[in-house]
Amino acid sequence: MANQIFRRVAGLLTGRAARTAAGATLVADGLVGIDVPGGRRRTGIVGSLVVVAVGLLFVGLGWWWHGQHQPYPDGTSATATVTRITTSRDTDGRTMYSRVLTFTASNNQPVEFTEPESSTNRPTIGSTATVSYRPQDPGSARIIPETDWIPYGMIALGALAALIGAVTFLVRLVTLVAGIYLLASAARRRVGG
Repeated sequence: MANQIFRRVAGLLTGRAARTAAGATLVADGLVGIDVPGGRRRTGIVGSLVVVAVGLLFVGLGWWWHGQHQPYPDGTSATATVTRITTSRDTDGRTMYSRVLTFTASNNQPVEFTEPESSTNRPTIGSTATVSYRPQDPGSARIIPETDWIPYGMIALGALAALIGAVTFLVRLVTLVAGIYLLASAARRRVGG
């Protein structure tokens, strides 16, 4: 008697209906993800590709930003002095400061430019910074920071997101293939018997 019950339960769990339900669930989970207990949402294969794309976008933006803080390959370096400070307001009403720097170009002409980035920290007049500029266009000067942590952090976080997205993509791909296999297996059982 117990043997018959076991066979019936095993038949239900491995039968065509169970394979179809499991296969359909795995295909849905692989494609779009399924909500799991606790309110977490699992991303599917499409969402994982979006995560990879966003991660790579952050890597690219971080790399570009880092490049904006590098000396020009065909440029000249100089030491610039903060001669003035400009102020502005951000969207929250906070005062933002930008340095106005002055340096002497290789043709002995003074060049003044305003730093494109602003901060809530008030800079000190008379402080110095290294700048790089093209001799034919001293107005293109850019500040070369001693440390460039923000772009590196952006690159690292973007790479981490892209890696997580790629791993999730592979897991969802396996889930999708397993679901298709179960659906095909259930269809073969229907045709075969």
